[in-house]
Amino acid sequence: MKRLIGGLFAAFALLIGATIYISYRSWDGLVDHSHSEAAGVLRGVAGGQEVLLSIIPWPPGAMREVDFTVSLPGYAGKASPYVDLSMEGMEMGRNRVDLSRSADGQYRGTGVFVRCPSGRHDWKATVTAPGAGKAVFRFAVAD
Repeated sequence: MKRLIGGLFAAFALLIGATIYISYRSWDGLVDHSHSEAAGVLRGVAGGQEVLLSIIPWPPGAMREVDFTVSLPGYAGKASPYVDLSMEGMEMGRNRVDLSRSADGQYRGTGVFVRCPSGRHDWKATVTAPGAGKAVFRFAVAD
């Protein structure tokens, strides 16, 4: 009987610890601000090409329209870049944001982060610049 109670206590303590860890990590822990100029502007590299990804509003919310702006200084590719939205290890279906070049040389588009049925909030945006490579950005999406 003592072993059963001890085992239940250990399982409960592990569950509480995991919950605290996930809660702590769920927002700021998923965004590496050291590479960002400001919240919502993420900086990366695709095959040697600098990539800036701006997401408005920040943090993005699930099931709400979100504006994406990609800056690729010096990008000489003929095809427009695009953004694929996904979750690590989760099949969410294709969720691509097609981008169009604007007069200022940046690429813009709108998309939606679908609400994950499992309750997860950790997303990744993969910016693909044809001919230059891919840059992956990880962050949390609000409910």
